[in-house]
Amino acid sequence: MTGFLSTFSKPFQLAVLLWPFVAVLLTVPAAVYLYHRDNRLRPAGVLGAYAFMLYVLGLGCFTLYPWPQDSAAYCATHHLGAQLNPLRFIGDIRTDGVTAILQLGMNIVLFVPMGFFLIRFFRLPSWVAVAVCCATSVGIEVAQLTGIFHLYPCAYRVCDIDDVITNTLGGAVGVMLGLWCNRAFPAPHIDKAEVTVRPGFLRRCVSLAVDMGVVYMCQMLSIVLWSYLGRGAIDPEGLPFLVLLSVWFVLFEGVVPWCTHGRTIGCFLTRMTVESTQRTLPQRLAFYAARTALLYALTIGLCTWRSAWPFVLGFATVVWWIACKCMPYDVIGETRSTAGNPRANGQSS
Repeated sequence: MTGFLSTFSKPFQLAVLLWPFVAVLLTVPAAVYLYHRDNRLRPAGVLGAYAFMLYVLGLGCFTLYPWPQDSAAYCATHHLGAQLNPLRFIGDIRTDGVTAILQLGMNIVLFVPMGFFLIRFFRLPSWVAVAVCCATSVGIEVAQLTGIFHLYPCAYRVCDIDDVITNTLGGAVGVMLGLWCNRAFPAPHIDKAEVTVRPGFLRRCVSLAVDMGVVYMCQMLSIVLWSYLGRGAIDPEGLPFLVLLSVWFVLFEGVVPWCTHGRTIGCFLTRMTVESTQRTLPQRLAFYAARTALLYALTIGLCTWRSAWPFVLGFATVVWWIACKCMPYDVIGETRSTAGNPRANGQSS
């Protein structure tokens, strides 16, 4: 028993070592999902997001790691294929006894958390959750058969149909546990049409991060298209690069929210709006001019300006938020009774 469990020590150590890096990398997508699902960040939701990241890392490490060090020597002497007999486990139990039983049990247990997460955290229908568990298992077995899709020169683990069956069974058990948990501890009802008028600082940062990801993605596509048309390369430190980047920024942070009543792409995903109150046309123009200028300095300016001013503006903005609980441009057109009052404006983190 101890020898069997010791085979999982290296994969577990690798998963734990990778977890902090993956958690940082996926923090914004996780926050976007939670804001879109619950319209706020709940401690249980945040804990579930990072626990799911650790589980996926562990699943990948347990099923694909470690691999033989000397690939040439191993592939010259091993020619592993697919095991497609669904009753092969009976012979394995007769041959290997307790070890084969433990292997079957581990295959079941390994997918129980996935079924549970898909029901409880992602709130998928039962049949979809079971199908996802089955498809994930098939993907893992194909990866094993192809040497992680030919990243390794040959198959170093057996692709076994019994693993798909037991993994899917484990996922179904997790689905049943998730359904029971949903009945015992139902999730709070969320109005799908609810939009936060005065979002908190963290939600604003998450929304801006999404928008900047879209801006830089469009910038990269523009550069690729420019090169494809034979116009030559664009110098990342040249004026055309900055002008093109500025155009995309103004489009997504100025034009889009102007036309959608304060909702950028990031705002749509995080259920918020940047327009905290009704404003006249001159006030809206001033609001969007001030907002676009400040965010431009804090994002594009931080990356392109050779100056300390973006850092100074960022520090001043944080101080302003701590003191007033709003962004500096939010005071344009607001009355004294509502400006800086989170409850009056429906502020949410």
